[in-house]
Amino acid sequence: MVVVKPNRLFASLEGLILAGLGLFMLTLSFSQDYWMLLNPKFRWLTGSAGGLLALCGLVAALAAGRRSGPLKTLVLAALLVVCIAWDLGAFSQPGVEAGAFTHAQKERIASRVTRDGHEYIKINLAELFVLAENGDPAKLGQRYVLRAQVVNTPNLRSKDRFALVRLSVYCCLADAVWVGFLAAPVDNDFPDMGSWVAVYGTLQPRPNAPEKSEAQMDSRTNRVSAINQRYLFKADKVVPIKPLAVPYMFEIRPEEPYAY
Repeated sequence: MVVVKPNRLFASLEGLILAGLGLFMLTLSFSQDYWMLLNPKFRWLTGSAGGLLALCGLVAALAAGRRSGPLKTLVLAALLVVCIAWDLGAFSQPGVEAGAFTHAQKERIASRVTRDGHEYIKINLAELFVLAENGDPAKLGQRYVLRAQVVNTPNLRSKDRFALVRLSVYCCLADAVWVGFLAAPVDNDFPDMGSWVAVYGTLQPRPNAPEKSEAQMDSRTNRVSAINQRYLFKADKVVPIKPLAVPYMFEIRPEEPYAY
């Protein structure tokens, strides 16, 4: 009869749990939910680390001389259970509903939406910024709908303008950039400062525009902002919306469907 001592059993379980955590990291790097945790450009790093952790966990589980105790094993097991539960959707997420898609959810998934007899392409501010800078005539003439936060200051109002902005995260919040466009109010109705809106409209060239928009650094906050200097977003309709569950922009797609 082979007798497995308790500390050796815990050591083997600990190694298998580490391998399980590694497999979770590996599968997460290929999943569509990765952006909710990290910037998509780090998929390769998460996948590589997960693969190495899974390999090391298997080696640790088979190692003959290792010993461990119940406390560390239980802590690692609890972490693995949390990861699996999150992956299975056990934790609720703001703005996400279980079950069949509603009509509103189908509208969000579709790359285009129709309003007041016109078709609009759904796009986020960073994607529209890049599109405007690239200057493709076929795309510049399209109608777009975007979601943004409003900047409405006395200086902008005096010029009959307000700004549409969102924070674009490249790596982490430390190097995030405020991206946006100036817009003209519809029927002289200015949205409230800090409110969230969905804006339907078109790009309109700004007079005396430079060949390329330049980002600016705010010396007080050390935050970089990039308000497009070549195009104005001419609004057809401005609709108040609830603040987005994920207000930051992590993805920039060059073609439809855009990240929106």
